[in-house]
Amino acid sequence: MAQKKTPAQPVPPTLSVALPPRAGGHDELNVAQLSLISAQSRVPDSYTSWSRTYEAGERIVTVTCTALTGEVVPHGLDNDVMVAIINLYIEDACPDDGTLRTTLHRLLNAAGLATSAHYYREVRKSLRRLQSTNYQILQGWWVQGRQKHMDTSFNYLWQVTAHTEDRNDAGTVLDIRLPDQMAQSIREGYVKPLNLSLYRELSSPPVRAVYRVLDALRWESTTGQAQDEVTVPLLDWGERLSIYSSEPDKIRRVLQPAHEELQIKGVLREVTCEGRGKAQHLTYHFTPLRHAPDPELLRALVERGMFPGVAGRHLTDHPDPEPVRLALQRFDAYPGHKQNRGALLRDMLLHPERYDDVTVAPQSLASTDRLKRQAPVEETEAEALAEREKQRQALLSLPLAKQLTRVNNQLKLSGLLKVMTPEQIEAISRAITHNKVSAYEVVQLLVTGVTAPQEQTLEALKDLLADAQVEATGGS
Repeated sequence: MAQKKTPAQPVPPTLSVALPPRAGGHDELNVAQLSLISAQSRVPDSYTSWSRTYEAGERIVTVTCTALTGEVVPHGLDNDVMVAIINLYIEDACPDDGTLRTTLHRLLNAAGLATSAHYYREVRKSLRRLQSTNYQILQGWWVQGRQKHMDTSFNYLWQVTAHTEDRNDAGTVLDIRLPDQMAQSIREGYVKPLNLSLYRELSSPPVRAVYRVLDALRWESTTGQAQDEVTVPLLDWGERLSIYSSEPDKIRRVLQPAHEELQIKGVLREVTCEGRGKAQHLTYHFTPLRHAPDPELLRALVERGMFPGVAGRHLTDHPDPEPVRLALQRFDAYPGHKQNRGALLRDMLLHPERYDDVTVAPQSLASTDRLKRQAPVEETEAEALAEREKQRQALLSLPLAKQLTRVNNQLKLSGLLKVMTPEQIEAISRAITHNKVSAYEVVQLLVTGVTAPQEQTLEALKDLLADAQVEATGGS
């Protein structure tokens, strides 16, 4: 049933002050999706740790947070501080040692907070909490360079050093060192655009925290397309946002202001709720995007190493195709070694002035899409073939049940599971079970078709099954 809506209340004024002129910003995808900071503005003194376990496809993800030295877990304003630190680190060209050098005044401005003595004190408390809190993450941290989820452990901030005698001096110089895992992830380009102007306009830390996680989940799929809706179990959602309650009514009361404000701001069309008691599910219906990603440009960016969600979000936020075409041409003509291909391409998109000396010949979009990175083509094709063979062997070495689960998960990510008939789904399982086709063939077809229309990918699936002489009945 639809969630009963109460009349929208006037939105309190934001705490943000004079902001930098640019609206765009970024967020590291791991920390945004994992939601490591509680959405609540305040937490009880006893809230010094939490742990949650949930399914993510075929992975079981466990995240444990432990506040050290008598602190409570990160919450509320800490989200704003971390968003500011991530964006300042990127703004300062991602130093290799993971250290951001900034002033307390600049940090407050980047967080959209008033430069008052009150917020000087609050941000110092926030930095102390973030530095003294440890996270253990099992099968939940994506390593872009290795293309896999891994276990990891870190403090949210590795080190914070203040160079001043006055604890509340606006000119205090801070050396803030990010954990190696986070800094490396940012340098490798595993980030997504974040609308900082909208983020700072939101009225409170809980609303901003909900928006941050929802925005990450909306772009979580491997298709590079924004999802129109996201459904979450209410109790799991409350746990993911580290809301200090397991009572459904309390969780909904905490979330209600965020739901109302995000609808007022045009992020959400509506929020619906189904089920009763602890079996409730929330569905977030997003306002359609004004600009869908251009499929040809999206495919070109993904082929060159950008994560689909990152590429899709960039194209949505920057609909002018010409800068993207130029970045693609420069990428293909780039003479240096492309160790982190996705990160290099993202940097070319964000900072084109850094690559003015890369000489390219004028080309149309069609020819740009056909470029094969001519200088290193043999090397990159060999690397790609080796990587695909490695992936094929890894998938086919799994038990049959896990292979079928992998295929089912990829069908979900592609959106085909919603439009396929039970007979079609059964035909795929039967073909794999009887060795008519391999799970790898099906997964590869779905992955390579992420930017194609669903009807086209479904037809390709039918052709694959027909070639294997497996009958796939039913329509789409």
